[in-house]
Amino acid sequence: MRYGKGKYTYECDPTWAKGVIEKYAVGVVAGVTVDEQDNVYVLTRSDPPVIILDKNGRELETFGSGIFGRAHGMFRDRDGSLFGVDDARHAVYKFDAQRRIVMTLGTPDQATDTGYTSESKTVVRAAGPFNRPTRLVTDAQGNIYVTDGYGNARVHKFDRDGRLLKSWGEPGNAPGQFNLPHGIGISSDGKTLYVADRQNNRVQLFTTDGEFLTAWNDFKRPSDIWVDKEGVIFVSENRRSSADDCAPSRVSIMSPGGELLARLGDDDVPYDEKSAFHSAHGVAVDSEGSVYVGNVGQHGPKGCTGLYKYVRV
Repeated sequence: MRYGKGKYTYECDPTWAKGVIEKYAVGVVAGVTVDEQDNVYVLTRSDPPVIILDKNGRELETFGSGIFGRAHGMFRDRDGSLFGVDDARHAVYKFDAQRRIVMTLGTPDQATDTGYTSESKTVVRAAGPFNRPTRLVTDAQGNIYVTDGYGNARVHKFDRDGRLLKSWGEPGNAPGQFNLPHGIGISSDGKTLYVADRQNNRVQLFTTDGEFLTAWNDFKRPSDIWVDKEGVIFVSENRRSSADDCAPSRVSIMSPGGELLARLGDDDVPYDEKSAFHSAHGVAVDSEGSVYVGNVGQHGPKGCTGLYKYVRV
């Protein structure tokens, strides 16, 4: 089955990394990123939490056991550093090439006071880093931008050494406000940040100093953002789907000007609250244009996985 349209048409490769997925019983995939050699870094909620594959789906390396409270996002920057976001422990880890933690943002297991509780799931007020952070991205200068989403309503900007430079956002649905900032990407020229404002069903655009630019609507719980080498923006949407035919719940492909170029996944997707479901939670694109989607969900049928590769045709 084909997904998308025109230049952005894809087919799922259901055999990609199948042996590795079965070996480690990979179900939920919280995040995915790629490097310049098209190696794929997969952040799972199983053990080991990090699996590194080549573009053909062969296992290269695993690591991370015992680190994450709940794995949520992963990003590899231009200098080869790898970052992992842990929303349960309110922390972000930076790993070096030997997979040692060389920097931690936030105080592990200590949430800032936003009035959020696991029972209310409501952010009363914005605060500093972190209360259940979600994703991050870096710029060419090494500055780090973290969405602080489940228990906060902010984006935090750090310098390359981990010093907090600025935070912006507060609870709400007005321009510049957030209801679960869940994913973040940066334009190819390094001037614009794209923030997936999940529960407001929109992507907000900011300068790297936090100035609001505009908002794009018509998304269904946008979760993660990837910007390819041409500046095209891929937005995974965290809506739930009970389809089990390798289809993503939805990925929207946008031009830098905000034009919808294509969508992977149908607009009308079957979903039953009582059924098994999967939901696109992370997205990355390699140099060949292949799209990797990490799924979260529950009780999927045998053969369904948290990780799929969609090859451009």
